[in-house]
Amino acid sequence: MRLALDTRKDEDRTLVTARGSIDLHSSASLQSHLIGLLDEGDRQIVVDLAAVDFCDSSGLNVLVRAYKHARVTNAALVVTGAQGRVQNVLRTTGLDKYLIREL
Repeated sequence: MRLALDTRKDEDRTLVTARGSIDLHSSASLQSHLIGLLDEGDRQIVVDLAAVDFCDSSGLNVLVRAYKHARVTNAALVVTGAQGRVQNVLRTTGLDKYLIREL
C-alpha cells in the first residue's frame, strides 16, 4: 500500500498521520516531509503510525534521521500508535526507547 501523509497543526504541535507502508520507495517522501516541517520551525512533531502496516530499515533510518535533526534544531519528534509488525521492529531495534511516546 502506498504511503499517504496527513498533517495537522495546532498551537503546540504538528501531527503527521501516516497510512500505508514506509519502505525504500516511500521513505524519501516521509524524510522530506518531516525535515521540511522542522526546517520551517515546527518544534513538536508527533508521527502517528497507527495506520502503517510495514516499516523496513529505510523507514527506520528516516525516523532516526528526523529524530536527530529535531534534537539539533531544538525540537522534539516522537512516534505514537505503532502496532503489530511496526511496533515489533521498533522494539527489536531498541528505537522504541527513543521514539515512542503515548499521547
